[in-house]
Amino acid sequence: MRCGADWGDVTIHNMSSRGLLATSETECRTGTIVEIRRIHHVIVGRVVWQKGLYFGIRTQDRIDIDGIVAARPPAHKPDTRSGTDRRNADRPSVSIADREAGSRRFARAFQFAVAIAVVVAVALILASEVSGVLSRPFAVIGAHLDGSAARSTDGGMR
Repeated sequence: MRCGADWGDVTIHNMSSRGLLATSETECRTGTIVEIRRIHHVIVGRVVWQKGLYFGIRTQDRIDIDGIVAARPPAHKPDTRSGTDRRNADRPSVSIADREAGSRRFARAFQFAVAIAVVVAVALILASEVSGVLSRPFAVIGAHLDGSAARSTDGGMR
């Protein structure tokens, strides 16, 4: 195991898919990056806790537990030209200009949605106010129309 710049022996007590519990004579403080090698396997991780000789590691990649226990080569071979660092893996390149254009498109769409919501809210408030203002005059006009219609029918019967 390499802990910082020092190499030393390590005993692994248990493993999970993304971490392990180990002991070592080499002091591994919390936050230290460690590299553990077992035949064909390389485990890279960060020490997340430490108590005496015991420490826990959170690994950057999944651990092939069966392969490590059986001491067989990993199922996939890392590209030796770029090293085992997964940060060198091929990724789609997105330029800064493309990201800026995407951010501008999102901002415009969001601004449009907010403007539509404000217009709809104002229209509903305005419709409610206009309805309240016009309800009295229409009620008075309706009452007069009902009253004059009743008088004209009464007047015509006599």
